[in-house]
Amino acid sequence: MSFANNGKPEQPSLNRRAMLGGLMLPTAALLLGGCARGLKVASGTDSNSELNKDAKSGADIPEGVGAFVIRADGTRAFRNHKLVDQDGKTAYFQQDLVEGQVFAATFQYAKCNGICGSMTSRMAETYDLLKPIMNNPVKFYMFSLAEDSPEEMKQFMVDHGIYGRPGWRYFSASRETIKDIRWAFGFGDPNEEVDSSLSGHTGMARFCYHKSDRWAACAALAAPRMTAQAMIAMFPSDQRPKIAGLERPQEGNTKPIPGYKQRAPLNAETL
Repeated sequence: MSFANNGKPEQPSLNRRAMLGGLMLPTAALLLGGCARGLKVASGTDSNSELNKDAKSGADIPEGVGAFVIRADGTRAFRNHKLVDQDGKTAYFQQDLVEGQVFAATFQYAKCNGICGSMTSRMAETYDLLKPIMNNPVKFYMFSLAEDSPEEMKQFMVDHGIYGRPGWRYFSASRETIKDIRWAFGFGDPNEEVDSSLSGHTGMARFCYHKSDRWAACAALAAPRMTAQAMIAMFPSDQRPKIAGLERPQEGNTKPIPGYKQRAPLNAETL
């Protein structure tokens, strides 16, 4: 699986093959163990004059589901959708959740009988590994695919032992709004039946370091340590948090193989 446009991309339409790389069916999500850099761009139909303008730069966001603009400073501006969280508090997508933030985001729903519970449990393990930087600066977001009410979202979080964890929030809005956010994050399918199916929703987690427009994705069911390392990798190299147990091996830090003896190089006389 590959993701493009890490930096200042153009905005091409996704073809079916590329988009299916973002929309993972439950079985594929279970098999996918790696992480990938970048962010795909989707196109479609949507139009709202108020939403389709970036308040910071004044630039117009193009029509199309999942559209965004790249500002002069290289950061992305999405539609500033209004959402509600598990406590009934209002938040605005671009203004509050994306602008200048470092976050991981998943898409699921409260009454899911599929992979949602397992995704949440794995992300909770990842949260524990990242606890020194959770909520400052890292945030975890969940977006409801089924227009869940605050009460339903809160109960889901309580049932899975994540309610009240600093920096972790569950958001809901209309399906059209969540679709626009989902496609903006690269998780969409041009086949409407496939795209709208709750039984085959994406099992991916999208990562972002907005200040430098760094994006990546991992299967939410991946090993928590690997997911936590992918989150840390979002930070610029000179700003990466140092957390015990999550250090990556340094280049050149090799160990000898026990019992290995290097053979003499071949030359014309020995051939």
